[in-house]
Amino acid sequence: MSGRLWPMGSRSLLNSATLTVCGLLSLVCLAASAQAQERREREPNSVYAERRAKLASQVDGPIVLWGYTGREEVSQTYVFEQEENFYYLTGHNEEGAGLLILPPTKVGGPASGPRETLFLPAKNPQKEKWNGVRMSPSDPGIEARTGFASVKQFDTDFRSTVENLAKTNLTLYTILPYQKELGGYPHEKEVVDWLQLAAPQAKLKDVRAQIGAMRQIKSPGELAFLKEAIDLSLDSHLEAMKLTHPGLYEYQIAAKMVEVHAWGGSEAEGYAPIVGAGPNSTALHYDKLSRKIEDGDIVVLDVGAQYSGYSADITRTIPANGKFTPRQREIYEIVLGAQNAALAALKPGMDFCNKNGKSVQKIAYAYIDTHGKDLHGKSLGLYFIHGLGHHIGLNVHDPGDHCAPFQPGMVITIEPGIYIPEENLGVRIEDDVLITESGHKLLSERLPRDPDEIEKIMAAAAARRAKREKDETHENNSSAETSADSSVIRSLIEKYAKSVDAADTALAAEVWLDSPDVSFIHPLGHEHGFEQIKQNVYTRLMGETFSERKLSFHDVSVHVYGDAARAEFYWDFAAKFRKDGAPLATHGRETQLYQKLDGRWRLVHVHYSGMPVTAERQGF
Repeated sequence: MSGRLWPMGSRSLLNSATLTVCGLLSLVCLAASAQAQERREREPNSVYAERRAKLASQVDGPIVLWGYTGREEVSQTYVFEQEENFYYLTGHNEEGAGLLILPPTKVGGPASGPRETLFLPAKNPQKEKWNGVRMSPSDPGIEARTGFASVKQFDTDFRSTVENLAKTNLTLYTILPYQKELGGYPHEKEVVDWLQLAAPQAKLKDVRAQIGAMRQIKSPGELAFLKEAIDLSLDSHLEAMKLTHPGLYEYQIAAKMVEVHAWGGSEAEGYAPIVGAGPNSTALHYDKLSRKIEDGDIVVLDVGAQYSGYSADITRTIPANGKFTPRQREIYEIVLGAQNAALAALKPGMDFCNKNGKSVQKIAYAYIDTHGKDLHGKSLGLYFIHGLGHHIGLNVHDPGDHCAPFQPGMVITIEPGIYIPEENLGVRIEDDVLITESGHKLLSERLPRDPDEIEKIMAAAAARRAKREKDETHENNSSAETSADSSVIRSLIEKYAKSVDAADTALAAEVWLDSPDVSFIHPLGHEHGFEQIKQNVYTRLMGETFSERKLSFHDVSVHVYGDAARAEFYWDFAAKFRKDGAPLATHGRETQLYQKLDGRWRLVHVHYSGMPVTAERQGF
């Protein structure tokens, strides 16, 4: 992602194209509190305690912080993820918590009482039936489990504790809100408003800078988590290089990358996946993922995994057909040259700033501006429209002043780019880098950047794909009978689509086998028997829920195995809800199984990857 900060919303704000099916499922889901994001690992309690102690030593008054309440988002797709600064200091990833840290006692001053306290919600067995067991102050061994000597109840103890502290402390520290690029502003304002009611006489000071400075230098545990996130991201980018070819949609590439992340243990993406082909390659944070990739397109892949809360940020730019055009390669090599020039100078003491002579931003810009021209003979510097990089960590744009010198232990991105809308040509190359004592370490080095290597990977994948398609074609055309059977099945698929369009059970009976053994699997259930399919799918869903329907399909493949056959295709479904005329558009993949009985092919099984459903069901 670009070095310039951008608004980072909750996970529920991920690209709508990848959540279409989830949106359909929400029609029948009951509202319930979201579960907490399952962090694969966390650092030892001692690490969080050391951070709190270090922070306490930098202030002269109590520090009062909230975690997120869990009510920040109402979407059914929302999964709770802790406020970053709170998590950095506590390792606690459940909603409704508070934190109080007192500064070290002065020499000769009173030393009684805990110096730090974690406040947790009270035990709520009824709520836990919906969202799982939560930690509470009454849990046995809660102090050892959380790493706090004092754990109290948030709703009964937090306000009274702050009120009593305010009687003897003229200053309280918290994170004050700022209205720039979101920045957590709504949550932070809520905390400040609460503090001004609980302790109106206290002066509030901002502790954001102190926490931010600490977060810039990564602990060994943080580096391990980042390395996991980066390695998963590299795996997904390699898969994307092998998969990409004209005819696929951007969302399909993103889906494969997300699958690789999840399979490897990533709990989420660090940001909404960016896959931009052709003209979309020139939009920095393009996330619609709706374009069909065409021959000759350049494709920007900016996708990063999250692991244990820590986010990678990796970008590669590849040719859709596996071969850069001369102009694409020219621009690509200029961007690569700029990145290499910046990396060659990267070491402690350098920075991203444009105000001095130690700026890697200046180095990259100068390279781009002195190499190559646009179609009108102008230098390319004006097409490098964002910063060269940023810090990564608990946020893909972690705290870090772009004019502050780099220090050992920082992890940053180096990501030059050129974006020329007139040519539908955008190129960005982004890598994650650890600043070391003597220079830097390229953490994403395993992922090729050289255009020749990228082309070799894509060419080898294309050869394997062609062989597989040839084998399938040979299998499907091994005899005239097989070819004829394939044609019959394709015609049945067309009739099947028409039966859905018309919600026509009579037409459906010409396709389906009228048997209690046929089945229909979809995201919410499994219909058994043709009678149940007619009632639930055709009559109730298609006929009663929608006033208009249109099912279309493409990329059909049919495989015949004697008297059995398998058909696979992608589908697009457009409809209008009968109750209010609201439009619906979605898409997915379908597998159908056919059986030949008494010389006639009949549909016996359907498996949808996604489908619209009604609010009331039978047959589950």
